[in-house]
Amino acid sequence: MRSIRIVPLCALLCAVAAAGCGGSKLVPVEGKVSVKGKPADFVKGGVVEFHPDKDAGNKQNYPDNPRGTIDENGKYTLSTAGKPGAPPGAYKVTIRVTAPSDPKDQYSKPKILTDPANSELATTNLKKEVKADAPAGHYDFELAK
Repeated sequence: MRSIRIVPLCALLCAVAAAGCGGSKLVPVEGKVSVKGKPADFVKGGVVEFHPDKDAGNKQNYPDNPRGTIDENGKYTLSTAGKPGAPPGAYKVTIRVTAPSDPKDQYSKPKILTDPANSELATTNLKKEVKADAPAGHYDFELAK
């Protein structure tokens, strides 16, 4: 009698788990961060993060937002939850590059090296739409600082 009740429950749980794991298809996202038209040494190691733009219709909630680390050439590649790419949709973007405020103490309070306005979700004016047919350079960012 118990096994009869357990089978439908297990089937329901498996269906819910499978639906939650499928998610959106990920689109490859690669870009470049430059400062005044050139790669800047200080952006190496910075983080580019895409946050769903709810005002533009992207109502997704991700356990891990799409993000990528900027390399020595200013390039980044996004990953979402450890998988390459980002789900299609509209995003607000933050770019945060920090360094220890005391170069002799790597654990000192970090100072922001890029424009602080674009380092925080509440104040960023950077926006991108992730789409499968994005032209070359679509995910590039030009920073003033």
